[in-house]
Amino acid sequence: MEQKIVELLAAGDERGIELMAEHYEKLIRYIAVTILGNRETSVEECINDVYLKMWKHGAEYDYQKASFRTYLKAITRNTALNYLRKLRRLEELEGMDESDTIQSEYIDYSQNVEQQMIFQEEVDALNRVLGMLRKKDKELVLRRFYYLQSTRQIAEAMDMSENAVDSKLSRLRKKIRKCYEKEVAR
Repeated sequence: MEQKIVELLAAGDERGIELMAEHYEKLIRYIAVTILGNRETSVEECINDVYLKMWKHGAEYDYQKASFRTYLKAITRNTALNYLRKLRRLEELEGMDESDTIQSEYIDYSQNVEQQMIFQEEVDALNRVLGMLRKKDKELVLRRFYYLQSTRQIAEAMDMSENAVDSKLSRLRKKIRKCYEKEVAR
């Protein structure tokens, strides 16, 4: 099914989007709602943007790097986080005066090449640390910090109590921090 979707997208056939929506709409919506909450308009815009991105870039998908489902989840998560950032920026701008607004539009800290290189090294170190975790521990961390799921959602999905989830996440944060500091120091 995944290969068929990618082939249709690569051929510019709209049935690729229809097929993707048929099989993955619930997953896409779940991730968007988890990150954006009850902002229904933003959730719908996010979902539409995911489809648009897949329409434009679905043919670039590489089976060697990840499963199609994983690729789609990453696209959805990143799109939802971008919407969330935009919403927060708008909320912040409501409290600013005109000069603050003008400044914030012209300052782009992401253009600092040195900062980008440091960030990439930190991401690589974190990926190595996460790769050392047991499968269930990694799932807990990803659900909480990557998909931004609540303790309750994680507990239900992983058949654990909320206290067990909080306790395990607390221990994992300490373990990850310790291993991460060692990795970065290398």
